[in-house]
Amino acid sequence: MHKCTAMNWDDLKIFLAVAESPSMRLAAKKLRVSHSTVSRRIDALEADLKVRLFSRTTEGYVLTRAGEELLPVASGMEDKLYGFERQVAGRDETLEGEVRVTVPDAIVVTYLMPIFIEFREKYPNIRLVIDDSFELFDLSRREADVAIRFTNAPPDHLIGRNLGTMSQAVYASKDYLAKFPDLTDKNCGAEWIGWGQPGERPFWIDATPYPHLPVGFHLDNVLIQLEAVRRGAGLGYLPCVMADSDDRMVRLTEPGGPSFGVWMLSHRDLRAAARMRVFRQFLAARIPQISAAFAGEISPESS
Repeated sequence: MHKCTAMNWDDLKIFLAVAESPSMRLAAKKLRVSHSTVSRRIDALEADLKVRLFSRTTEGYVLTRAGEELLPVASGMEDKLYGFERQVAGRDETLEGEVRVTVPDAIVVTYLMPIFIEFREKYPNIRLVIDDSFELFDLSRREADVAIRFTNAPPDHLIGRNLGTMSQAVYASKDYLAKFPDLTDKNCGAEWIGWGQPGERPFWIDATPYPHLPVGFHLDNVLIQLEAVRRGAGLGYLPCVMADSDDRMVRLTEPGGPSFGVWMLSHRDLRAAARMRVFRQFLAARIPQISAAFAGEISPESS
């Protein structure tokens, strides 16, 4: 390779994103830049090094031999840089700056938003940046400072607190139950709102008191499912934390179903940073109420 000392770190980050992503489109999305920007920066890096790092194929970008040789070098540089950044951030004792939190949007909308607003009111100099995602961002790369995730096996390299266990139950709107008062009758006209693979009968229906009812809507997004149940489109199998606080909804079964731990995760290098610490402590102090909400112990009106 040539002119390694002239390599631009931003170009190397893009190289790593393309090398580690299944497509250019996903790499651009991860980097929050356009597809054309990624392509242009890869071309610039190859021109700088005077070597092809990727073969352009119909299936995407594939590492050449030179690209494979550069990959561990770039990864090592990245690890050292992010390690330094985490150590510096971890020594920060000021209650100001940014805390980036990655959390599924459905939980923010239906439950966590008041808690986040309360935190901002108490710590006005700390900016909360919320990334709505179910993906576990790479906390080692500072893609997020704190991740709130549903998992029964949190990664070993992260530190965390268990916020509770997510339970689910069957719900319907009051108006829907007025329209279909006898759900035990298979000919009553009531329907399920399904999720999972379209065209397949969801397995979890058979474990409810209403296995005889057909699937009507199929909505593979939990916020859309919740709205459909609210508007009387059918029965829904929903997380208790999302539905119990809505007085238009009636819980029809006890909390249960497939359950997942709710974890607040962060990188151990950031555990001492003041703004990260107070955010974690703020949520940890509310674990009893958070845990009760996820477990379905804040009882709604039930049938």
